[in-house]
Amino acid sequence: MTTWQRILGTVAFSAFFAAATPAVAEEKTSAQCGHEFDQCESRCDSDFENDAAKRAPCVAKCSGLYAACDAGVAYENAKPWLEEQAKKTKRFFDELLKKYDLEKQPDPQKKTDKNSI
Repeated sequence: MTTWQRILGTVAFSAFFAAATPAVAEEKTSAQCGHEFDQCESRCDSDFENDAAKRAPCVAKCSGLYAACDAGVAYENAKPWLEEQAKKTKRFFDELLKKYDLEKQPDPQKKTDKNSI
């Protein structure tokens, strides 16, 4: 197997995971994420009751934490499907490479009489 074939297989196998892997410290449910958001927002309300300028970034932080938490829950739920799709993609490229038997093709980087200058 040539280097570019290994690279192609690796890229196809990892493509589904590269962009969709949020950092999740522990598995949670959407309800837990919502409860944590409510608690965070309540803290913002009590800590900055009379100061809207300081309350706004606190609530934004709570929203960001909720979004990250909920994205982690969604990823954990989708993980089995993503793994199956990655296996199917790898199988597809393996079969494609076998079909065209690219290892027997000439190396395009190798100089020959036809491609030398």
